[in-house]
Amino acid sequence: MTFTSLASSSAGNAYLVEDGESRLLIECGLPFRRLRKLLGFDVTGLRGCLITHEHKDHARSFLELIRSGVPVWASEGTAEALESELPEILPVREDGDYLPFRVGTFSVLPFRTWHDAKEPVGYLVRGTDGDKLAFATDTVNLEYRFPGAGILAVECNYAADILVRSTRLPEKVRERITNSHMEISTLCGYLQGLDLSACRELWLLHLSDACSDEGRFIRAVRGCVPGHVAVRACPKGG
Repeated sequence: MTFTSLASSSAGNAYLVEDGESRLLIECGLPFRRLRKLLGFDVTGLRGCLITHEHKDHARSFLELIRSGVPVWASEGTAEALESELPEILPVREDGDYLPFRVGTFSVLPFRTWHDAKEPVGYLVRGTDGDKLAFATDTVNLEYRFPGAGILAVECNYAADILVRSTRLPEKVRERITNSHMEISTLCGYLQGLDLSACRELWLLHLSDACSDEGRFIRAVRGCVPGHVAVRACPKGG
């Protein structure tokens, strides 16, 4: 399985997952023309798109994808917030827990995340070879462990000390960042509690334009994961 970041920032997010048989898009937060270009003008080759929540930088092009014949999956709360009945709704059990489902050759299991959105989710994606990707963006923390995942793509938005110094940001914006995005020390603490023996790639998602430091974040994460894990920050792109 391969994971490619097409864009990762507050201006727009889109990521491509491939297992040699199917192509799957996670997020469609770019203008459709730009998204098509980044996909090599092969939108119809996608087996589907998963969106995590309704914010524009994650779901901007969902209608254009659906109109192009690409199924778009979202939680019921996300579809309601988008004011659309067109997305495919993530399956849930009677107790409210999410059920796994198929998208092409991928098996997908949604899980809950914590963000200022209607019903935000992350995704655990398994390819035909059994390789697994755990994807979680725009969340203030995580409680799941993802044993056996070969690729982790996780929120790493800001550093508290940089945020404190960012006095030009309105107070409401700073409060929102603190209450709905993951801070670097929170991520490092989370990673230290994981079994990363099977992990080969760890991607840092959605770094803040004003309150992050890519080099510092990569060094911090490398210091709390095994040496065999390749740590990379997703390019902003878009």
